[in-house]
Amino acid sequence: MEHAQNAQTALRLKASLHPFTLLELNSLDLAVIEADLSQRLKQAPELLKNAPIVVALPQQPVSLDWAQNLMQCLRSLGFIPVGLRIEQAHNALAEHLNLPIFSETTRKKPTQTPVSTSPKVVQTVRSGQQVVNSDGDVIVLGNVGQGAEVLASGSIHIHGNLYGRALAGINGNEQACISCQSFQSELIAISGQYLVSDDLPQEYWQKVCYISLNDERLNIKSI
Repeated sequence: MEHAQNAQTALRLKASLHPFTLLELNSLDLAVIEADLSQRLKQAPELLKNAPIVVALPQQPVSLDWAQNLMQCLRSLGFIPVGLRIEQAHNALAEHLNLPIFSETTRKKPTQTPVSTSPKVVQTVRSGQQVVNSDGDVIVLGNVGQGAEVLASGSIHIHGNLYGRALAGINGNEQACISCQSFQSELIAISGQYLVSDDLPQEYWQKVCYISLNDERLNIKSI
């Protein structure tokens, strides 16, 4: 479903083949982009609040400073940038921003069962930090703090409390899962299907939980 839009605006917000919101930019003017996004938020706050978003950058070259300022703008408005859709020539930009790439091929033919060969093991992920593994699982030995993000193409295993955001299967792996010792998350997502804190079942709050994807719906179980 495509949101109502004006041909003269600086951007389009669309539902993509991933359930993440896709942001297509028609302008490089950050002030105009911020103004347009602010207006969209006023029109549909329930839909866009804390929305994971994939940014489709324009084909023309952009600087790292510009891209960093765009990410800062999105986060300040409450969006959660989870990836980029860019031309292959600009892959280095994604590496600098520490975001995975959502290619057209990936979106049309998501990998259902990629092999997770490179797990990333980290300690506590503090507020404001982001951990990304686009080539496997992430194992967190401590807590994931409020405002922190963990993203993995595979599964996410947290041997502590999950206060922040956990996004597994970011490249389309529907077999990915999320586990944690205390479930208090701001957002969980698997292969693009996500729930924000306001929608999370309270009966699982502060419990040991295992989250998987079944028939395009998140399934939460207490262990």
